[in-house]
Amino acid sequence: MDDIPLIDPPLRSMTLADGRRLTWQEFGAPDGRPALYFHGGGSTSPEAGIFHREAVRKNVRLIATNRPGARGSTLRPGRPVAAYADDLRELVDSLDIETFACFGESNGGMVTMAVAATMPTRVTGAVPINPTVPWFDPVARSVSSSAAAVGYRLLRYAPALVALIDEKVAARRRRELTDPKPDTEAAELLGPPPGTEPDVAALHRRTMAERAGKPALLAELKWATSDWGFDHYAIPAPLDFFCGVHDAQAPFALVLADRNPDARFHHFSYGHNGFSHPDARRRILDVVSGSLDTTTEDRA
Repeated sequence: MDDIPLIDPPLRSMTLADGRRLTWQEFGAPDGRPALYFHGGGSTSPEAGIFHREAVRKNVRLIATNRPGARGSTLRPGRPVAAYADDLRELVDSLDIETFACFGESNGGMVTMAVAATMPTRVTGAVPINPTVPWFDPVARSVSSSAAAVGYRLLRYAPALVALIDEKVAARRRRELTDPKPDTEAAELLGPPPGTEPDVAALHRRTMAERAGKPALLAELKWATSDWGFDHYAIPAPLDFFCGVHDAQAPFALVLADRNPDARFHHFSYGHNGFSHPDARRRILDVVSGSLDTTTEDRA
């Protein structure tokens, strides 16, 4: 599959009804079946390029939006994550898209669930990857590790510190882009994992190094740690959760897969960033593509 070169498509934008700006990029097959991709918290739309080859092979048009504060998309504080569906509804209407699949990683997995919950008649299938845990939910807290508890408490009570740590980590990763170090045993947890094609691994490392900036990240942290604005146990659209076997968010994703009416759980090797491994990417796009092949009658 590495005969398909990766791309860096132009940044597109539109003005929303309230005057804000929404930006996005498009990967995959330009005339393919539509799927929306939602980047991780603090990341940006180029992250979707990790899935470009699989999207081309599956004839999927991959539309990767930038959330408020990222790459020119305007901030709008005070809204729950569920309200982001209003922005996306304007986008897909402007692109003459009636139904679509959606998937995303980490905070993008949270957004994926929000869109599936609020636009169920238009979402053919939703694939949250390592989705953020709703720490306001007692069940989520009860099944998660003590390490996850520390992390989520920092997100809620010390977001500025989290933003500072994020920038320091990103700065180190930027240095590593020009002075790469040999793979270590930590690679499987910090990713991209061993076995990832060099160009995809390089793109993944770049997306971890080139961050959206502090205002966008703080907005993401607010979304993640506040009430999401929808019932995460009653999402009517089909859901397929994918998690790394070492990811701290996997235990609650299992609960979500069990409690939602039409949901399944899948795992892949390595940790949080293992989704860039070619086997994980193939399986994820197989599910995304399969949902686009499903008719309304099939789902009924």
